[in-house]
Amino acid sequence: MAAFKVYENYGFAIIVVSLSITFLCLPLYIVAEKWQNIERNTIRRLKPRIDSIKAVFKGDEQYMILSAFYRQNNYHPIYGLRTSFGILVQVPFFIAAYSFLSNLELIRGAGFLFIRDLGSPDALLSIGNLKINLLPVLMTFINVISCIIYTKNLSVRDKIQAYGMAAIFLPILYNSPAGLVLYWTMNNFFSLIKNIFYLFKKPAVVLYIILSSVAAFLVVYLLFFHHGNFNKRLVLAAMLLIIPAIPFFIKLFNWIYKHINIDKKFPVFILSFSVVCLLIGFVIPSFVISSSPQEFSYIENIASPFYYLFNTLFQAIGFFIFLPLCIFFMFGDKVKTLLALLGVLLCWGILVNTFLFSGDYGDLSSMLTFSNAGIIQPSFKSAFINLAVLFLFMAIAVFLLIKYPKIINAISIILLLSLGGISIAHSLTISKEYNRLTLIRQSAQNTTAKNSSLMPVFHLSKNQNNVIVINLDRATSAFIPEIFKESPELYEQFTGFTFFPNTISYNGYTIMGIPPLFGGYEYTPKEINARSNTPLVQKHNESLLLMPVIFLNNGFSVTVTDPPWADYSWVPDPRIYAPYPEIAVKNTMRTYTDTWLSRNDFNNINVKNSVLKRNFFWFSLFKASPLAIRDVIYKNGEWWNSDASFTDFILLLNSYAFLDLLPELTGTDAQSAAFALISNDITHEAFYLQAPDYTPGQNITNYGTSIYSNSEFYHVNMAAMKLLGKWLDYLKQNELYDNTRIIISSDHGSNFDSGTFTPNNSIPFNREHYNPLLLLKDFNADGLLEIDNTFMTNADVPVLAFNDLIVNPVNPFTQNPVNNDAKQQKQFISLSSRFMPNQHGTNTFTINSNEWYSIHTDIFNADNWRQEE
Repeated sequence: MAAFKVYENYGFAIIVVSLSITFLCLPLYIVAEKWQNIERNTIRRLKPRIDSIKAVFKGDEQYMILSAFYRQNNYHPIYGLRTSFGILVQVPFFIAAYSFLSNLELIRGAGFLFIRDLGSPDALLSIGNLKINLLPVLMTFINVISCIIYTKNLSVRDKIQAYGMAAIFLPILYNSPAGLVLYWTMNNFFSLIKNIFYLFKKPAVVLYIILSSVAAFLVVYLLFFHHGNFNKRLVLAAMLLIIPAIPFFIKLFNWIYKHINIDKKFPVFILSFSVVCLLIGFVIPSFVISSSPQEFSYIENIASPFYYLFNTLFQAIGFFIFLPLCIFFMFGDKVKTLLALLGVLLCWGILVNTFLFSGDYGDLSSMLTFSNAGIIQPSFKSAFINLAVLFLFMAIAVFLLIKYPKIINAISIILLLSLGGISIAHSLTISKEYNRLTLIRQSAQNTTAKNSSLMPVFHLSKNQNNVIVINLDRATSAFIPEIFKESPELYEQFTGFTFFPNTISYNGYTIMGIPPLFGGYEYTPKEINARSNTPLVQKHNESLLLMPVIFLNNGFSVTVTDPPWADYSWVPDPRIYAPYPEIAVKNTMRTYTDTWLSRNDFNNINVKNSVLKRNFFWFSLFKASPLAIRDVIYKNGEWWNSDASFTDFILLLNSYAFLDLLPELTGTDAQSAAFALISNDITHEAFYLQAPDYTPGQNITNYGTSIYSNSEFYHVNMAAMKLLGKWLDYLKQNELYDNTRIIISSDHGSNFDSGTFTPNNSIPFNREHYNPLLLLKDFNADGLLEIDNTFMTNADVPVLAFNDLIVNPVNPFTQNPVNNDAKQQKQFISLSSRFMPNQHGTNTFTINSNEWYSIHTDIFNADNWRQEE
């Protein structure tokens, strides 16, 4: 459940879902109420005459006279079903909730307030051995109160119907899981609130005032108090401001309605929405698939790429044809005109966004993620131009609707024919390539995918020195002894390595943890803030460039992958290395996921199919949307996937795949000394894996034998060590091991209490969060893993990398020497949890005075930790 990510409690998540569905269905309830009132008023008006006819006439004569009377009054007895429309609206939502929540594993054992287990009947009252469920009784009580208010002036028949429905749900839901009863109880509560609103003389005005006040409060909170992504906050605030602007839009529409002259609204409506449906449902995804049809063929248990096209088309038909049609025929002339207008504006708007503002976000993977997603968030200028062009085209559309409505239909027909032609052309291309691949697969006996090779990313030398620095985000030092204990074969793989457990990082988050790791002691939070005249992003980029530039200037070939927060972009922006074209830069995470899936026969869980089936529709919406909200829709490549565990699984694979394929991505053909700077997030994505090999899977049956086997963080740390061990074997087999210095470190540890640190109530944080991994193998080092308790920091990494290779290295940006002399002083770490760039100032990190701690000599001695004001 997506709401769980926000509220971290399934009870609150269920309430939010209930409230959301209530608001989304409010228009349907209003229509149902309108029809019910029409039916009641009609029956009230006709009843005296109907009663007199029934009193005087019998049999066929009564039927004939009543039929004539109904025809004279434009009424039919079947219209009586309109009084049941309010109930019928609730039926599909009740069935969906019943099916979903009745057997939902996620809520089993989850408590909420006084409810012990949302996955079982509440059993809140016990009398001896008798368990009584009180939540269904509360639900029925609320429903009865709602019925009393709702049926106050209604007929006996309406009251019986309302009270009967309240009574029916009690036995149906009495023994249901508390989560389901909570959902329906909140539905009834929100219905009660709705009925109370009807007691006001002007319920719409009261609702408008309340919603506008709430919207204003949320806008102020989002803009001035919330610390999330500014672009997303701005977009959400703009959407909230639509609520207080509703009267303006109503007046604008009324003005257009007075001047518009559409004799036949249905053709305008259906043609416009058909263009929208075809573009989003088929044309946009067909552009992607036709560019590389074989990438979308024979994926898991789906052979043809047309499956994804038609799946997206059916979704689009539901959203842009079926649903609008239902609304169109429910309402009168004014709403039909509004729908026709909205259809035209939507049609023209998405055409402008799709074709005039397509956007270049780099390569698109077959998992529908961009290689340069960091630039999805537009500049203010480009977003403004996009909105200005949209407004211009929509103004032209309104003008044509007022003056020349027939031209609109002609344009829509031309667009439909053009898009149809594009669809046919793309379909032919896709069909041709799919048939070609089918023949290849048949002749090769399905071995093509298994034998596919990858191009090396890293090029190492067999006769020159190689230096490799690996950053494992959130890798935890405390797990290393237990990892080697559970998997002793790692001792043979990690020969020559030294483990430094007494290591500190300068913050618990990447934003402040990476600069010292990559740039040394000049880039600790304290030192970065001391250079208060230089922008933070510039100092961050300097830290990412320091080692690559120094090694490059000393004759090394240089490769950098996934530099964290490059140019303060969540998806690293490689353009910061543009002044140094000799440096090879590549974002590897998310790049090899589909290759790994195809090689590892994950057909049984249909991971990729599940992603593509839902994400093609989201991708179409992305391309059809204004630039300002595309970053919100993309959501870091998750495309608003509501399955948290599924999303986490994909995020894990994005990093796991690269490390698993690392031997193939490592070449042995470098002619000069080589330096590689690698970052990977496998240890960041907490997920249970299948022991003893700690491989990905969605049905884990073996959690290992470690004392930390119940920790997801331990599992991914173990996986990282096993995958790196396999890569180290590759280096040994290819005569690359002895002449290669390898440093494995992390920007910070995980906030997991492993029991490594002695308890200390005066330290209000988990010290493991600031204890990063640090492993070093020097040239020609041999022997089993050694443990060195020397006091270290992750800012030592550049010094360790340069040691004996580069004499007196100098920071190319500040001209200061790169050394670890600063370690002789006490080290200042920041406890700030502000992990996003926009949560800080332009030039300095935002760190409160009580968020500074100092540490020296021995991090395991609690007396060495001291708060600094």
